[in-house]
Amino acid sequence: MISIIFCGDIRYCPYLSRYTDRLDFSQSEYEVLFWNRAGLKLNVKSEYKYYDSPSAEDLGKTKKLFDFLGFRNWVKKQLSVSKPDGIIFLSTLSGVLLWDVAKKHKKKYIFDIRDYSYENIGFFKKVETKIIGDSFFTAVSSKGFKTFLPEHEYVIAHNFNRNDMVEPYRFTKKSEPYQIVWNGTVRFFDYQKDFLNIFKNDPRFVLVYHGAGTDLELYKKYCRENGITNVTFTGAYDNRDKAKLIQNAAILNNCYGGRNGDELRFAISNRFYDGLVYHIPQIVEDGGYKADETQRLKVGLSVEPTSDLPDRLYQYYTSLNPELFNLSCETALTEIISEDDNYIQRIDEFVNRFGR
Repeated sequence: MISIIFCGDIRYCPYLSRYTDRLDFSQSEYEVLFWNRAGLKLNVKSEYKYYDSPSAEDLGKTKKLFDFLGFRNWVKKQLSVSKPDGIIFLSTLSGVLLWDVAKKHKKKYIFDIRDYSYENIGFFKKVETKIIGDSFFTAVSSKGFKTFLPEHEYVIAHNFNRNDMVEPYRFTKKSEPYQIVWNGTVRFFDYQKDFLNIFKNDPRFVLVYHGAGTDLELYKKYCRENGITNVTFTGAYDNRDKAKLIQNAAILNNCYGGRNGDELRFAISNRFYDGLVYHIPQIVEDGGYKADETQRLKVGLSVEPTSDLPDRLYQYYTSLNPELFNLSCETALTEIISEDDNYIQRIDEFVNRFGR
């Protein structure tokens, strides 16, 4: 029996399936313990059990702490009943919050780190370091995380869906106006508005935003008030339609900026993998691990929203060699798939040892 723990809504945990797929394949018994933090009406399989206690994101620190402690207590009660042989902690906070559970299961748990969290707090980092050292293995979604994590042999867990690789995508140059496409939650308005300004009504480009989000209305309002007409918003979409939505993209807009500081500096976004899988050049913000990888792999351009960017981007795109760019994408994917194969192998080792 294996217990998977995530201290949040599973809709924000797409990588959960990387584990459940392997558990299902081996026909192992497991449970998923998560927090229905948004108070949604859920229809889940019997293996999925949730702490049904809504907690708003904007609560004060004290109330939020009590809510997290409530989830912790609920999980411990569930574990006292299921008595798992192995545990998978999804997210740093899940593991640190249940540090004593991890201690009792030394070398019998996976610790999966997907974001920069509270490593700037000494006590938090000390606990995290201990959990990493005592894990069966610790997975990280970006090699950039090694910058702030303790020295350790990490397993790389890339945030991409191998099912997207069924079709052999190839890069072909599009015609003007070139679509600069954002796909996913529409956010980071404070940074992206500078892109809206510098590409404003440039006949060579159209900015397309596929997706919904709390910032979407800010984007629309800003474009209306500033007379920006070469922008298209298509709204929410089903992720199964992603390939169709971005098929006309000349360039992927993968620029998040530094709004959240270290939280973004070391991360690799899902859109980064979209660029590789679908063979589409991408622009990423200067600085940080994502820019380093984009330049190393030769799959895009690291930029800042300066006045000369439209001319630079036009020159970059029109001078691209399709054969060389496709080769760059294939080389990058070969490297990523090799690391992903290792990740799957390590999960299988864990499941074979503790699943039943």
